[in-house]
Amino acid sequence: MNLSTRWFSLSIPFLAITALAVSGCDVQSGADYSSLGLIPISGEVTLDNEPLSGAVVFFEAPDLTQAYATTDQEGRYTIKFNSEIEGVTPGTKIVRISTTASTGEGSEEADEDGDEDGAPARRFTRGKKDTPHPGERVPSQYNKKSTLTVEVTSNDSIVNFHLKSDGSSVTPQKS
Repeated sequence: MNLSTRWFSLSIPFLAITALAVSGCDVQSGADYSSLGLIPISGEVTLDNEPLSGAVVFFEAPDLTQAYATTDQEGRYTIKFNSEIEGVTPGTKIVRISTTASTGEGSEEADEDGDEDGAPARRFTRGKKDTPHPGERVPSQYNKKSTLTVEVTSNDSIVNFHLKSDGSSVTPQKS
């Protein structure tokens, strides 16, 4: 028996034992989010007193992490920490609302370039350009240059945003 045949014949039992050992391991599925203190937040978004459907709502922390949601036909949303769990960490958040941004979950038909290339959608990013994205219905004071902030506490469960097309200052309504 040559060396390569002998190595092969000895490696098969080793690989089989290794495969059995690995497959028998109890690997916990999913992450443990309990230490984050996530707070479930939902609400509605209107623009000039009309529901803003299909808008993406981002709650952005000082470290630039984002929780997100997409509004439904009635302008309602529920914030998600990620694709697995709802909620947002407590603290001060800059709120960005856009009709051209994406959550990155691929549920939108077109990405931020407006094409349907099948590539994963991209999250909201603050570009250096001050020009609004074509088709954006929300003034930049509520997205790229957002002046919206909210302090998320355990006492909160609903945060509504009643935006104005002139970009004037609005206060989030909490309850």
